[in-house]
Amino acid sequence: MNSRVIYSLLVVWQVMAIVADDLDGFVPGFRIDQVFIPSDCTHRAREGDYMYQQYTGYLEDGTKFDSSYDRGDTYNFHLGVGEVIRGMDMGMKGMCKGEKRKITIPPELGYGDDAVGSIPPGSTLIFEVELADVESSGYKMELLHMPENCTRRSAAGDFIREHYNGTFLDGSPFDSSYDRNQTYDFTLGERQVIKGVEMGLMNMCEGERRRLTVPPILAYGDGGYGDIIPPHTTIVFEAELVEIVNGKLRWYKVDGPECSSEEAVYFYDTISILYNGFTESKLEFSSGENETTVYVGGEDVLYGLTEGVIGMCIGERRRLRIPPELAVADINGAGIPQHTRITLDVELVDVQKQDVFKVIDANGDKYLSMEEVEQWLKSNPEFADLAENEEMLENYKAKYFTGKDVDKNNWVSRNEFYGYNTAAHDEL
Repeated sequence: MNSRVIYSLLVVWQVMAIVADDLDGFVPGFRIDQVFIPSDCTHRAREGDYMYQQYTGYLEDGTKFDSSYDRGDTYNFHLGVGEVIRGMDMGMKGMCKGEKRKITIPPELGYGDDAVGSIPPGSTLIFEVELADVESSGYKMELLHMPENCTRRSAAGDFIREHYNGTFLDGSPFDSSYDRNQTYDFTLGERQVIKGVEMGLMNMCEGERRRLTVPPILAYGDGGYGDIIPPHTTIVFEAELVEIVNGKLRWYKVDGPECSSEEAVYFYDTISILYNGFTESKLEFSSGENETTVYVGGEDVLYGLTEGVIGMCIGERRRLRIPPELAVADINGAGIPQHTRITLDVELVDVQKQDVFKVIDANGDKYLSMEEVEQWLKSNPEFADLAENEEMLENYKAKYFTGKDVDKNNWVSRNEFYGYNTAAHDEL
């Protein structure tokens, strides 16, 4: 069978009145206020459901730009599949029939810099919405097996390996990774698989098995998939999460100024920060009102924090999602949990620039050689043990030279050394 058929800070910082099921929907300025909650709720809206919505839309100054009530009919759409602006998809998730909400949508989740009708470019939109009715898509997720021990659950940004059997509703198969004796490997949260499968593999333990019944709206829709999946077809996957290989740092800028690359944080700077954070188990930790001094890239600082603050400006705030692989150190002995997924809200208070490059560049030619790096390491009191530990010396030479020689020309430029214009991240 064709293998490609498979699914080609604390609360004070949280601007949402309702916390989303996951933190990847966090965007500054987005807010949900529940206005009315019915006493009886047998179904909460989820991706793929067909929504019958009443709404009135306002600009921030109170100007009304649209209303379904004025037209005397509901506005109907499928939730979570891009038929409406992203902020509306996010804002109506989890609603009950009869529930009313006020949803504040910043431009990034609305129409951005485009003018739409009477809506000016860059507008924040405020919707008063009511879910008049909802039809379930038929999506189902059933637990087949839960391992006795679960030390980590899958999340957006994780690279995972999974096995699956794919069948139609009548039980006839169309694909199986087991038949190929090869797992299907991909990164969650990056739209590398169909929506219904991505939903079903979130928050899953290694060794866990689930049965996913995926309706067309969350699978291959009206077009099907070649001659294998007919149009308008519901499909079933029995999926096993074999391994969570590793995760990615994911961060979002909450607010704060822009600054030049010379002013922004890079490796070897000493910074002062305030932070709040929590783990998957909701264990909270915080710097409180006391600024914490951090040497960026220091051995006693969790690597996810080092990566997450690169490029920050004084006064900027970021939310970091740090996977267990990058949570393998503390912050100056503060007692931050390790080897677990951490959410960290960071505010940059101050930066002390330290030109380590200039110190290492003994001949002043604005390029570093391996010999200069080795000489600096051996003469630096911080690395006093290197003279007697050849293996450790080689590791540090790799850290400060080999790993920074991006163009592999046996010289390290200032830009390569500090990572200017090379810092990358995945937004939440």
